[in-house]
Amino acid sequence: MPQGSILARAGLALALAGALGWAAAASPQAGASRAGAPKAVPPELPAETLASGGSLAGVTSERIYVADVMIANIADGRLRVFDARAGKLLGMVNTGFAGNFALSARSDEIYVATTYLSRGGRGDRVDVLEVWDAQTLGFKYEVLLPPKRAQALNYRGLVSVTANGRFVLVQNATPATSITVVDLAEKKVATEVMTPGCWGSLPAAGHPARFAMLCGDGKVATVTLTEQGQVADRQLSDKLFDADQDAWFHTAERIGDRFFFLSFKGMLTELDLAGAVARQVAQKSIVNAAQARQGWRPGGYQAFAVHPGGKWAVVSMHDQGREGSHKVPAKQLWTIDLDSGRRVATAPGLGTASLTFSKSGKRLQALDGMTAALRVWDWSDGGKLKLVSTVKPAGMASLQLESHD
Repeated sequence: MPQGSILARAGLALALAGALGWAAAASPQAGASRAGAPKAVPPELPAETLASGGSLAGVTSERIYVADVMIANIADGRLRVFDARAGKLLGMVNTGFAGNFALSARSDEIYVATTYLSRGGRGDRVDVLEVWDAQTLGFKYEVLLPPKRAQALNYRGLVSVTANGRFVLVQNATPATSITVVDLAEKKVATEVMTPGCWGSLPAAGHPARFAMLCGDGKVATVTLTEQGQVADRQLSDKLFDADQDAWFHTAERIGDRFFFLSFKGMLTELDLAGAVARQVAQKSIVNAAQARQGWRPGGYQAFAVHPGGKWAVVSMHDQGREGSHKVPAKQLWTIDLDSGRRVATAPGLGTASLTFSKSGKRLQALDGMTAALRVWDWSDGGKLKLVSTVKPAGMASLQLESHD
């Protein structure tokens, strides 16, 4: 035996002997207790049983989903569910390695496209689309995907659902871009749509299986699927923006087939995506000449939110903007009249990087890009905000948020 081990064991024995001797000296009753009757043995504790179940249906419908890529331990992402008014954590769904998610139209299912490695940080790669019950947060089933899913930060449009609710669209990057079409009815992959130079998916509302994509050349591609999920038609729009001069944020806000896009310099464009070819409806700047001279620009990840009523937008804005500042969190929140493009109200930015309205239009919800805090306000037309709840923080690297109601 090595000498160091012998010495270490001798030292441990001496230490134990000393400790026992001290304990005996400090407790004169110790010997008497050993000599007397033995103490009664306490009854055995009942075994605990781990259980799962329950439902959020009877708790509250005012819920918020916050996606957290968990950047410091990215193989273990989370989707947290919060009570919007109480600011209380209601539950959580694991989203694996850089998983992205979308809700069904009725908010009864959660679709998570993610990746797992067989040895945690290494090993065989498996990409899956997971289907979770939004009321119980219980796992339902999964569909295996080709191992080419885009492993990206949480953005809208990397997973989406067609209007008929049958097909889930998953963004791929190898780095060549394509869309995997998953047939939920058959629980299998229907096809892969090659989409060179285009990114994300924007499902139409007026067609059961049609979606559009933003492309790097400033055009919008529209893909129409058959009832079986195969490509029936593919069209390109005219050039709608110049990515070199004033690129568009990828995330869009929608009311039916009305899709709103915001540029890095504050140009707001409305498109109609109902047809086989995307069509521009309106375009206006939300930044006037004086504000432009001060460098006011939008910034963030979900940098703006459009009210479901179609009259207002709230935008995360910062001053002294420049090339590359399009992810800078808000210094101010601007309320914009969509008809005129004019700013009608401002509020403190609070570092906001992501915004969304509840589907009811009663609440405005925001993620702080600096602290990951979640803030919820009651909304009144014209931009009046009343703080309802705050969660500090709502995650480690939370970027995307969606409303249940």
